[in-house]
Amino acid sequence: MNYQHIYHAGNFADVAKHAALVFCLEALKRKETGFFALDTHAGRGSYDLGAAEAQRSGESSRGILRLIEVASREPALHDYFAAVGRGGGGRRRLARYPGSPALIAGALRSQDRALFVEMQPAEARALERQIESTARLGIQFGDGYAALKSQLPPRERRGLVLIDPPYEDPGEIDTVLAAFADAYRRWPTGMFLIWYPILSAAQRAGVHARFTALEIPKMLGADLAVHPDDAHVGLAGSGLLIVNPPYGADDHLREAYAAIHGALGARGAGYAEVARLTPEQMAQ
Repeated sequence: MNYQHIYHAGNFADVAKHAALVFCLEALKRKETGFFALDTHAGRGSYDLGAAEAQRSGESSRGILRLIEVASREPALHDYFAAVGRGGGGRRRLARYPGSPALIAGALRSQDRALFVEMQPAEARALERQIESTARLGIQFGDGYAALKSQLPPRERRGLVLIDPPYEDPGEIDTVLAAFADAYRRWPTGMFLIWYPILSAAQRAGVHARFTALEIPKMLGADLAVHPDDAHVGLAGSGLLIVNPPYGADDHLREAYAAIHGALGARGAGYAEVARLTPEQMAQ
């Protein structure tokens, strides 16, 4: 595996994915009872936006840094900006961008628990340096898909799972679909957030169709593209499937994604689309 997220940290895909993640974490905290969060492809805790790799790609300048400059007063992004600020650097001069482990760890209360799984040795070591492993916050070097089998259902019976692989393998979506379907059978009441890249209109439609074919209820699709689907620019957009989304997710993400697209989308291009893929209950 050659993927290094430092080149992409804080890009538009991170922004879209993490804005939804923060909303879901805050929604779980509406109840006093504890929850469990599992991050299957965690990466490191945070990323230095001044590092040579990040500077070389410039993706954070067109992502989070641009968003802070243009949309810092957007109400739908308030909690996201607050969570990013906890990652270090403040709002206006963001030196480090928090990865999903830092965002999850920052949201936990004393009664909550999380497990971060990472397969790349260098990233796992960086995660261990940046986030202290405790009784309620664990770091595991290994296969995130295997963790879905070993950790679900959790004893808390409520919480979320973030499945966010790098999609280096052309067949990764097959692995994601199979792993998610099995995990859902183990924990049908859990909240699942599954990220996928948008590379073309046909690929996006195919991903939607394959998830819909699982006939699992309460699937919310949240897609944001900053380029036309078929612009042949590599990553045209960021897709997120949310299973068992919390109350208010549809409206909140429509507002948040519209603000992100308005700030980061190429002029007159791309879209923000938040819509149900499957209904509350599937037909018998």
